[in-house]
Amino acid sequence: MSITAPRALRPMRRPTPTPYAAPTAPRLSVALAMLSLVMQLTISANLLMILGIHYDIPGGNPIVKINPATYVAVLALAVRLFDGGDPFGALLRLFAANRLIATFVIAFIACIAYSLITIGVTGSASLIDSYLSAGILMLVLCDISVAERRLLGAIMLSLFMINVTIAIIESLTRHLLIGLYIGSYQYKAPFPVFRGVALYDHPLTGAMMTSMGIFLLLQMRLRPIVTMVLLGWSLVGLFAFGGRADLVATVAALLAIGGWSLAADLFNRRLTMLKLFGIIGALILGFALAWLVITQTSIADRIVKQDYVDTSAKVREIQFLVPGLMNFRELLLGIEVNRLPQLVSEVGLHPPFTGIENYWLVAFVNLGLIGFSVYLLGFLSLLYDLWRRVPLFGRVMLVLIIVVASTSNSLGAKSNILFVLAGTLVACSGFAEPRAARIKPPAVVARAASRSQTSRALVPLVSSLRK
Repeated sequence: MSITAPRALRPMRRPTPTPYAAPTAPRLSVALAMLSLVMQLTISANLLMILGIHYDIPGGNPIVKINPATYVAVLALAVRLFDGGDPFGALLRLFAANRLIATFVIAFIACIAYSLITIGVTGSASLIDSYLSAGILMLVLCDISVAERRLLGAIMLSLFMINVTIAIIESLTRHLLIGLYIGSYQYKAPFPVFRGVALYDHPLTGAMMTSMGIFLLLQMRLRPIVTMVLLGWSLVGLFAFGGRADLVATVAALLAIGGWSLAADLFNRRLTMLKLFGIIGALILGFALAWLVITQTSIADRIVKQDYVDTSAKVREIQFLVPGLMNFRELLLGIEVNRLPQLVSEVGLHPPFTGIENYWLVAFVNLGLIGFSVYLLGFLSLLYDLWRRVPLFGRVMLVLIIVVASTSNSLGAKSNILFVLAGTLVACSGFAEPRAARIKPPAVVARAASRSQTSRALVPLVSSLRK
């Protein structure tokens, strides 16, 4: 009797789809795309607010309503399209080779045009930064080389760990490095319940980014001791960011993957004592680390001191009363920008501090049934394209982030989550094969062996001819 993972969750033998096999993006374009990801992980709306750039506040100059990293991603795509001297033809070829990404881009351009008419510049800016920018990034990174993807993975893992370290230090010192702004309002000490923010926009964003880093780390297959240390440090970071849903989902996913791997080895009679004791030791160390963080430090205050059903959790229940207050026209075409605050207040929410906390619901309310259908077509196309490209841990990451993000308004407002998720999954695809297979391809070894045997067989013949 044997047990194996479902086919959909098995690691692929090599990255797909096939455009990965023939990288065509110029190096400058790839470098700019990587720079845009670095900017997303280091330049937050909080930092822009301190610098006097009102990026996340309604009204004002439309140019500053777009994240600087989005401009860099657009520049990266422009460099790629103009590299061959035929930008329009290059775009058509990119769309033809990546039809799912093309569907996503076209669908969200339509949603943005509709949003410009109904909501205005601020609403369309959120769609550009939260969604369309990810499609632009994927058009640049869709066929980069394996070496470039591994380099991207190393850069992003380093930035994830830097942010985790900052959040832990913030939680221990009770001092935010940059600060936290919700719109134009700044949270100031003393904080009722402290959460680290690091270089991100919000603690919940930090929690989701840390989960991405965890599954990227596992897919990279570093040395076991390095993996264990960074994994433990990342789990402490999840406590520091205070994202309960993300912490529970990440730990549950890790336990499920570990349990499945253990069961598969047990039923296939491949389980070694080293692996068994390694798993037991990891569980003991994990529980010991959690006990130490919870009881001996202030890092996990937000998770420990607040019950599950607090204000934030209650918002997620009453937000679904909003569609019931919309008339037929609003359900079909979306709500007007001035009417949304009124409906949100009627159900007991008080923006900007409490509002609709589900981005699917935000999209439906803003775009209506017609626009939401286009939204779903584009969004699901991108998710399926990302699913096809990545191995096991990348797929777990994709599902986990989309599910956890649904518990907050992460993608309903300006957010870099989908942008960074796309970049992280591209990096994951560079580690789709085991390390041994990457270093020593069997075909190359076989050819070398056959040549050496042929050489030895010819030695006696050459000697006899010389005599």
